[in-house]
Amino acid sequence: MANEKVDFSLKVISPNIGANNITGNGGITTETDLVEINLFLFVKIVRARNLFVHYGHYNFAPYVEVKAGDFHGITLCFGGNSDPEWNQVFALDQDKVETKEMTSVEIVVKDDALRQHGYMGRISLDISDISTRFPTDSALAPQWHVLEDQCGRRGMGELMMSCWIGTQADESFHEAWHLQVGVVQIGSHNIVTTCSRIYIMPRIWCLRFNLIQVEGLMLEADDDPSESSDIFIHATLGNWTFNTKLAKSNNGDAIWNEKDILFAVAEPLNQILFLSVEQGTFTRHKRLGKCGFPVKNAAMIFDGSAPSTKTIDVIQNNEFVGKLSLRICLDGGYHMFDEDPRYSSDVNPTCDSLWRPTVGVFELGILNATGLPAMKPHGRTDAYCVAKYGSKWVRSRTVVNSLSPKWNEQYSWCVYDPCTFVTISVFDNSQLHDGNIATEAMDIRIGRVRISLSEMETGRIYIYSYPLVELQPSGLKKMGELQLAFKFTCSDMLNVYKMYTLPMLPAQHTSDPLSPIQFYELRKQTIMLVSSHMSKAEPPLRREVVDYMLDSREVVWSMRRCRADFERINAFVSWFVGIYTQFDEIRKWKNPILTIIICLVLYILIIHPQHLLPAMFSCLILHTLLQLRKKPKTLSHVNLHLSHVHTSSVDELEEEFDPMPSKFNDVILRHRYDRLRVAAGRYVTQMGEFAMRVERLQSLLSWHDSLATMFIMILCLIAGIVTLAVPFKAIVFVWLLHLLRHPILLSPFPP
Repeated sequence: MANEKVDFSLKVISPNIGANNITGNGGITTETDLVEINLFLFVKIVRARNLFVHYGHYNFAPYVEVKAGDFHGITLCFGGNSDPEWNQVFALDQDKVETKEMTSVEIVVKDDALRQHGYMGRISLDISDISTRFPTDSALAPQWHVLEDQCGRRGMGELMMSCWIGTQADESFHEAWHLQVGVVQIGSHNIVTTCSRIYIMPRIWCLRFNLIQVEGLMLEADDDPSESSDIFIHATLGNWTFNTKLAKSNNGDAIWNEKDILFAVAEPLNQILFLSVEQGTFTRHKRLGKCGFPVKNAAMIFDGSAPSTKTIDVIQNNEFVGKLSLRICLDGGYHMFDEDPRYSSDVNPTCDSLWRPTVGVFELGILNATGLPAMKPHGRTDAYCVAKYGSKWVRSRTVVNSLSPKWNEQYSWCVYDPCTFVTISVFDNSQLHDGNIATEAMDIRIGRVRISLSEMETGRIYIYSYPLVELQPSGLKKMGELQLAFKFTCSDMLNVYKMYTLPMLPAQHTSDPLSPIQFYELRKQTIMLVSSHMSKAEPPLRREVVDYMLDSREVVWSMRRCRADFERINAFVSWFVGIYTQFDEIRKWKNPILTIIICLVLYILIIHPQHLLPAMFSCLILHTLLQLRKKPKTLSHVNLHLSHVHTSSVDELEEEFDPMPSKFNDVILRHRYDRLRVAAGRYVTQMGEFAMRVERLQSLLSWHDSLATMFIMILCLIAGIVTLAVPFKAIVFVWLLHLLRHPILLSPFPP
């Protein structure tokens, strides 16, 4: 009952974004159109020199601390270096700067090698004297500043730095470490995990190979008569393996030539496909030889053509033992799905020469979040956003210790197909402290939003506050709201219309379609490759982040989803049921005037049948125009009623989130199994009734019921004579006259 009082609706908001302040720009897009323009105080620490002259010895570890009121940040620490180079940028929101207590910025050089972090020198700058830099300006040149001691006297050491006031359009904004309140302690080497980044997915190919045969194997005589002489190939590529079927050995020769084996491989193509020839069964076998094939040597094809046959020597103990024939290629005609196909952001094939032309640009402004829950002790949340469209991922900066973080970052993507989705998720950063990293703490998901580009009007700016809804085993929970501004622009609408005339997937998916099992395995491998690639970036996109963005969780039975999907299908079927209901009301003369009009229209169509199809299409157009008044005023979001999240019990949700294998005991599993049997039994009963009716129809012509079959034959004979002698128009006219007869003439008994 508590969930019903929570507002899960999508709200239209009116923040003061940059596009509201720009007039007469002729449609020119700027880097702050979709975000609130904020001013930041930037401090760039470049390097220092002659520190040992100032301090007097070489054994020290200098670092720089930037302080502005209660906000501070520190650079990395370099031991034993008198001329350290940092190249680090610090930033502070101007709203926090404009206070009476904060009048200056202090840059202090300290020594980490001494107790109490020894003081080496400082520079103090008045905030009122710091100049403002516009986004169109070139980078501000850093200058050398002589360090002062605690008494304000000039020392010998020098620090190269620069300080300015700019906006989030500044090129240093995404690299900057944002100053925080002094109580928040973050290791200097963990600062990089708070910066915003752009990630590009690797290009992923479909490696397909067909094992044809092995020839000339030198088989050893075996004294054990129970030992099988069958041969199979064990293929290994990275962490993935595959076994061919067993083939009979014919004097050292074995033939397979079975269906192609598919693997997903990512660039750079430095993997090696290992093939091992095994004799025996899958459970008991011995190796006869092995060989390896570099993936980069495989031919690249784009049109589904068969590659040429290659022959590889099979080696055992550095000796030649046979030859293996196979066809192998890198197929670039498929789109390698990493996302759920229902919410895909990209459908282009691997080969970029087959890509469709761009139809427009999608721009996204990540504004802020409100009402986030505390994800850490002491009421803390360190939130950041991740957005994905196509092969481009973006990660916003982490706003430390805030339940209402403000990002105001803007990104853009090229759009190749308007029928795609953009995914934005919010996470809590758990990598800021060494203790969490040591315990391998995971970044916790807070919520996710999907935006459908096909629902958007081109050129219009949408500004919404999306509820962050998270379905948990305990039920539905609102995790706050995420405020976004976005738009889709297109220079030529004809290109967009053309996309609707093309097939959704590349031609290779139609000419040589993947089986459901092949599709599932390739998507699983693709997600693993993407996750591995992203984890090697700096800062890394962690495995749990990639899995949540790509919705890679294993699909298992869910009573909630079953009811939701049944209702979705029922909503479509109800359209036809509604047509039948209206026709039945017309047939029963519930509205005599409407029935008479329909009868006249039908009789005119019988006399002039060439108008039948135009009339049908006209009715369809009229129905579509009537639906225009019901068009939603906002973009689609989570449909809680259709999702059945409120009608599902806690036990059903726990079953949906139960991992494989199950973590519950036998009693709970037995109860769920019995419930599944009852639900499946109802569907089986309905299928049985449908099958019985179909069999009755078949029995009319199969002589199972001789009288019924004879009766049908007589009716067919009469119908054939009547349709031969009477014009078709007259038959239809009489049938409609009988069907639409007045209720007075209707019999109270069914036919």
